[in-house]
Amino acid sequence: MCRVDVPHSFHDDAVTEFLEQIVTFIGDNPGIAGFVCFAAAMGEALFIVGLVVPSTVVLVGAGTLVGLGKLDGWSIFVWTTLGATAGDAISYWVGYYYKDRLRKIWPLSKYAGLMDQGEAFFRRHGGKSVFIGRFVPGVKSVVPGIAGMAGMNATHFTVVNVTSAIAWTATHLVPGILAGTALSALGEISGRLALVVGALCVVLFLAVMLGRWLILIIIPLFPGAHAAIIHWFAGREDRISHWIAETFDPAHPRSMGMLVSALLLLITMPAFFWLVGEVAPGAPMVRADIAILNLFESLRTPVGDKIMVFVTMLGDGIVVTVVAAVIAVYLFARKAWRRATGFLIAIVSTAVFVPLIKLMLHRSRPMELYSGADAYSFPSGHATLNAVLFGICAVLIAHERSRWAKAAIFTVVAVFVLTIGFSRVYLGAHWVSDVLAGLLFGIAMVSAFAFVFGPIHNEKVGRGTLATLVVGTLAVFGTWHVARTFDTALATFVPRSGGQVMTLADWRQSGWAGLPPNRIELNGEIEEPLVIQYAGRPEMMAEQLRGLGWRPAPKWSLTSASGFIVGETPAEDLPALPRTQNGRQPELVMIRNDGHPGLKEGRWILRLWPSDVRIVRSDRVHPAFVGSVVHEEIVRPMGEFSGPTTDVETPDLSQNPTTQLPGAMIRYRADGTAVVLTSQSDFEERPANGLETAPPPPTEN
Repeated sequence: MCRVDVPHSFHDDAVTEFLEQIVTFIGDNPGIAGFVCFAAAMGEALFIVGLVVPSTVVLVGAGTLVGLGKLDGWSIFVWTTLGATAGDAISYWVGYYYKDRLRKIWPLSKYAGLMDQGEAFFRRHGGKSVFIGRFVPGVKSVVPGIAGMAGMNATHFTVVNVTSAIAWTATHLVPGILAGTALSALGEISGRLALVVGALCVVLFLAVMLGRWLILIIIPLFPGAHAAIIHWFAGREDRISHWIAETFDPAHPRSMGMLVSALLLLITMPAFFWLVGEVAPGAPMVRADIAILNLFESLRTPVGDKIMVFVTMLGDGIVVTVVAAVIAVYLFARKAWRRATGFLIAIVSTAVFVPLIKLMLHRSRPMELYSGADAYSFPSGHATLNAVLFGICAVLIAHERSRWAKAAIFTVVAVFVLTIGFSRVYLGAHWVSDVLAGLLFGIAMVSAFAFVFGPIHNEKVGRGTLATLVVGTLAVFGTWHVARTFDTALATFVPRSGGQVMTLADWRQSGWAGLPPNRIELNGEIEEPLVIQYAGRPEMMAEQLRGLGWRPAPKWSLTSASGFIVGETPAEDLPALPRTQNGRQPELVMIRNDGHPGLKEGRWILRLWPSDVRIVRSDRVHPAFVGSVVHEEIVRPMGEFSGPTTDVETPDLSQNPTTQLPGAMIRYRADGTAVVLTSQSDFEERPANGLETAPPPPTEN
């Protein structure tokens, strides 16, 4: 049997190119990075303003760049320490000079509770509060100002301020440095793996920060809204309104938790059923699922597969069953009858609901995995059951704790459940919409449980013991389960080579019609027609196009991107706007100055994306690519910007440069769109010649 070589893909790390250029720019300009760290550290220390400054994200990111070798660690450490010191000093002197007048200034007047909390913290810890408070979420943005308002000695404050700033800087930069070192090591193994891990961390980080801003900033800005709504319900005469007013009365210690639970339930259940209607064949969500799955397939690596298989096995049904059984037995043993019963109802009803929906919808998985109802895809059982199980555990463990303890508990659970859902999409076991539906239904079930059983205060469940049981059972039994069946699972989730293989002759005769006719965006929208099909290495196509006046589009960098805000930037100097086809990045992007007299200043852009088809010729296999040719007009509003806007998406044959390549063939789709077929074999063996054109499809009278 002859050996068939598949050529290496063109620009294998194209996905990471833009991010790498940003990192390179920051590394080449450490002064800018130092200033950013200074501003972020100072901003978070400013009175109240620090609530909205995402210094953690910035500083951990800077530490990551240090770990990646892009920034000097000592200079970043010094800049950050100086910023933290300056921020606390400014807050101290503002409090020292304005005293209690600060309480009447907006928006400080909206955060009276936070300032009271800061005063109580200062009274309890005295001068040490400046050091301790810097590490306590919430109060750290007010403690220095409170110290000034209380008249703390300036010298004493300065000593504590500087020492605490050094310790605070270390705690923020060191985790990032460790993460950067780990990503650097992963990058040595695979740049794609580093990209996947880094992107997941960024998403989880942003989710935590958004939750923090909601709790600390948004809610305090509307302190009377809760009472006003309840007052409106209390003024109505019907029983339901009175029940709502009594249940969610602000004086009720658990009313806020019940209100949040009710709102989540009202949002997530309709969203779940809306999603059910969006997975019908041909819907944009279905196309988006396919595009995102292709994106993940292009990012898979052997090391990433092992990590994701380990994560997904922690969410397997047998692990969920054992953890749920341990929790149920414990709750009944503690005589928490109502919560134990509610827990069992939630778990059992979810375990029944998921296969019923699967059997009703019969949606196929991206790969064949199981039998029976589990052979179907929607919704994801892993995402649903783990969201319900660990969500209810979070509700029980966080019960009657401080809001920061609750936030920490729910953050840990959310990260764990989201990572399991992420692993299902990464491994190709589920579509994204399957996981989203599972999470929505899971959140709805947890919200219902919290609404019904959250107000119970006469059932003590031993929160610390329960947390230990959950973590211990998951660690012990989950590790045993993974160790026992890891190799089998790894083989089950091995990437499918898939794709269609056809001969060069079959492709030219009829197989071309099976390739995608239009580009599909990540959101599932159908975009411009794909008027080029090419079998071969993209660099060979690029070489041919250079002879026709085309050149590679400018790469994305801070310098090239700045051309968009300059009014006189030539069209050929602007980078091409990013476009994906069914989740895949273009392997080739070429550009040519506009020479068409009927159009305004602009440019033509040719893009090639990989497809799932491979073309066999003799002893070689070439990947097949699909491409588009679009025209962009350069708009210059007020002469200050250069904005490309697409004005031609279906070019005439005369505007498609591939018609001039050796061996080019023209085929017509049923709608009359002309598709040009070219191959690397023609470039190597045949000189430029006349076009072979199939007749256009007959038009109906």
